[in-house]
Amino acid sequence: MTETAVLDVSELLEPTEDKGAVEDLKKTRSTRKDVKATKKDAIKNWGFPGHLTKEEGDVYVQFRTEIATRGGEFQNTVYSFTHEEGEAYCLTRWLRARKYILSDVLTMVEQATECRAAPRAEGYYPEPHAALGVDPAVYLSQYPQLYSGFSKEGCPVFYSKPGRLNIDGMECTI
Repeated sequence: MTETAVLDVSELLEPTEDKGAVEDLKKTRSTRKDVKATKKDAIKNWGFPGHLTKEEGDVYVQFRTEIATRGGEFQNTVYSFTHEEGEAYCLTRWLRARKYILSDVLTMVEQATECRAAPRAEGYYPEPHAALGVDPAVYLSQYPQLYSGFSKEGCPVFYSKPGRLNIDGMECTI
């Protein structure tokens, strides 16, 4: 990201012709299925680039400015997947996580930066046994989790089953 790059927020906002898509479908006697599909698309795309409200666009710009101001590890935390997903998707991912409430987003990034400090110092634990303290198969048998597929933006999808966590088994591995 270059700090001198000019940001055109209009590319992030909802298209003006789609504002009343559901109401237009209702007026034209479209089927309930069409109306339901349009509502489902609106929900699915909420908070993504190209589907932001004016207020969400303003928060996006404020967040982007704050990242540039703070720089350093704060910036590295936010932009950890930028090369894979692009800046707009990167920033909206953080903003959606806290429903575009800037103060909550900044707190979350600060906490994530602190949380990443130790793993970052260790090179993100390239050897799983050193990170977990036990064989990875033993750990996964007590706490099932896996990566499976990719999101619509191309990011890996992580599934975890905390309800299947065997607390006694986890304590034995420590």
